[in-house]
Amino acid sequence: MQPLGLVALEGLATWGDRLLGLDRLRGYLVQLQKNNTLLLNPHHVHTFQDAYGLWVESEGEQAWIWLSREQEGQILRIPMAALEQPGSLEAFQVGTCPYPIEGIALWKDVQAGSSILYATCYQREKILQLDPATGTVLREMPAPGIGREQIALQGDYLWVSDRVEETIYLLERQSGRELARILTPFPGPTGLAHWQGRLWVAYAHEEAFIHDNPNDPDPLSVALRDKTWVTPLRLRPLDPPPPEPLPTDPKPSDEAFTLAEQSTFACPVVFQPQQLGERATYTLSHGYRVELTYVEEIAQEEPRLLPDLVWRIALPCNSPRQRVHSFDWVGLPFELEEQSGQQVAVFSLGTLAAHEVRLFGWRAVLDLYNIKYCIDPKDVEDAVFPMELRDRYLVDDDDLAMHTPIVQEAARQAIGSETNLLRKMLNIRAYVYDKLSYRVTPRIDPPDEVLRRGSGSCGEYVGLILALARLNGIPCRTVGRYKCPPHPELKRIPLFPEYNHVWIEFYLPGWGWVPMESNPDDLGERPYPQRYFMGLPWTHAEIAKGIPFETINTDQASIGELAINHVQFRILEEL
Repeated sequence: MQPLGLVALEGLATWGDRLLGLDRLRGYLVQLQKNNTLLLNPHHVHTFQDAYGLWVESEGEQAWIWLSREQEGQILRIPMAALEQPGSLEAFQVGTCPYPIEGIALWKDVQAGSSILYATCYQREKILQLDPATGTVLREMPAPGIGREQIALQGDYLWVSDRVEETIYLLERQSGRELARILTPFPGPTGLAHWQGRLWVAYAHEEAFIHDNPNDPDPLSVALRDKTWVTPLRLRPLDPPPPEPLPTDPKPSDEAFTLAEQSTFACPVVFQPQQLGERATYTLSHGYRVELTYVEEIAQEEPRLLPDLVWRIALPCNSPRQRVHSFDWVGLPFELEEQSGQQVAVFSLGTLAAHEVRLFGWRAVLDLYNIKYCIDPKDVEDAVFPMELRDRYLVDDDDLAMHTPIVQEAARQAIGSETNLLRKMLNIRAYVYDKLSYRVTPRIDPPDEVLRRGSGSCGEYVGLILALARLNGIPCRTVGRYKCPPHPELKRIPLFPEYNHVWIEFYLPGWGWVPMESNPDDLGERPYPQRYFMGLPWTHAEIAKGIPFETINTDQASIGELAINHVQFRILEEL
């Protein structure tokens, strides 16, 4: 639901079978409907301006609006009937919190006749338990994220959304212990509420658009506009682990085949049940079925004769967050070849004359999901890696400059005295973000040159993180190669990525390969958000895990000198 007339929904709440929303900038309290928006406080918008938290308490026919205002930590309990008449609402202030608060949720024990008001406090990075009658702080719990947070309550569980982390945390109400982390599909979650048996999430941010001003000499310009909407959070039940790969030959292009017919795309992962006691190992959310087409077009910069040319291109693989639904060849058939448990398409192009061309590639239909792991440092104390991983993923096999003094010193400085595996990885990540600024580069330089320069592209972030992690005994591998443009509203329309992309996976004994976005998302300085640490959004298509994406069997020319690649996505449906 994208209601007209609202610019920034800040809170959600339910009232019986109704969903309410708060626009803190306009001060509108509204009832949200699929094709309608009802304003509930036309006489009191000034009271609701600059409010963050919203909760509805109801008993029989009576209902009260709980409102938290950041100014002086004000807490108001307003009878719903009072919204129908003009006049001041200040008399309904029930307490004042000593700190500015944002989200609020009321818990009531009817039998005991007691209640607690839960509130998020960005200033103190805490979740507060307040006395509803006075606003006095009864207890504090650590906030799970680093941004402004909203809160909802369901039984003995707290649901907390963090707009910087773009993550929803499921917490035990009394202890604050994390039970699950869920990536949101859109940026800027600003409210959440349980309604009609589902968790609904509000979003608010600015979006760029092309502004057309015919009176301007340069009529087209980029401008910003407010956007706010509400959507249910979609969670996916856990599938069984993908089966082991079976050798087979690809069928003709008019008979694209599915995983039900063969299972050549299983990527080796260590499977862990989604539930670890009461805690979720990882959570899958908001999936999309996406068609990805990759095609190479031979276009030689310098015409030459290349005999018996063989071209290899890695294929998408299965993982906990990605399922290959079907695949097909484009232009020319290929044979399958296995490399380190992954599938590679082998195109035999024959002898390529100086002015000849070829068009060849593959098309895959993928089911892609957000994934977010919930692993604590204590889960990997005294971790021991399998020998085969140490032999393969702790070596310099990709021009990582691990022998150079500058990289070895960086590896030592990055972790300091830390001994825990997960905290080591966080320290390395923060060290690289401290040392580098992001920029697009024409080529991938080795980590020693990147450190001296102090800037790099995503591939150079990956190289430096790989080098520092491997020198500290943490198996890592590169994953890529493309991101689907994040426009799920543009279904079945060809979408083209602006650039290729790579990220990493690191290995946690007992948990398997865990993903991590390698560049810092342009979100400022420390503390760095962890939204894509042990998590990935649905946009990432996983290809070539620890193996080359593309190779040819000649040293007479590079791939870039021989061909132009064409990459196209189509979002087919929401899952």
